[in-house]
Amino acid sequence: MTRATRARRDGRGRLAAVLGTAGLLLTACGTGEVFGEEERLSADCAVVLDGSGSGNDDAGGFRAQEKLNATLVPFLADKKCKYLSYAPITSASAASSCQVARTDIDPDAYTRSDREKLWDQTREIAKTAADKMLKCARERQPGSDVFGGLERAADVPREKTDATFHVLVISDFDQADPDFRLSKYQLETQAQRDTAVEELVTGRGLPDLPHTTVYRVGFAMRGGKTNPERVEQMEQFWQQVLEKEVKVDVDDGYGA
Repeated sequence: MTRATRARRDGRGRLAAVLGTAGLLLTACGTGEVFGEEERLSADCAVVLDGSGSGNDDAGGFRAQEKLNATLVPFLADKKCKYLSYAPITSASAASSCQVARTDIDPDAYTRSDREKLWDQTREIAKTAADKMLKCARERQPGSDVFGGLERAADVPREKTDATFHVLVISDFDQADPDFRLSKYQLETQAQRDTAVEELVTGRGLPDLPHTTVYRVGFAMRGGKTNPERVEQMEQFWQQVLEKEVKVDVDDGYGA
């Protein structure tokens, strides 16, 4: 190998090392964001809030307000929600007059660089809006039309229809509306569950929720009134409704 060839190779090696180091410097640790380009939020999210008496904040309820206080802001941060929409669970959720405007957690008009501080503030604004929706659901036709609440969530605007839609549902999922009351159905066998599912969806249609994950908080909780066998039956019923009929993913990772 000639001295000139060796020099060219050494030069190329040093250049590759410099470029590799530059690439590492340009990538922010753990975030994938490029240096000089601030991280932005992008996910579409919704929260569905149960205004029924079973969500009372006492020993007989599953404490909907308490669970909202504990889970919403961490949920918004975890899922990198840019937009949060709101839906009520009432006695007839789809037709409920409760309306709260969608919150933009990462507005494009904000030009300063400290977006983390902005997000802290806008997530608290979103929490206040959720409080307003829960209060409305409790005061206007309180009930437990969970399925209708999902219909309302399906109707909210989505910026990215091909990306995951994150829907936090704070409810015990004890469906009760003028046409269907889950507590009246036996759910021990598959045939019984099939009957209950058919009667729930007949005449309503299914919520259109493509690319959606439903995060359940408070499922089957009512001050210890629901026995373990019934909890398991409800789990099988709602698995059939949500995963097989509506075709959404279900995540209970935000706990009870």
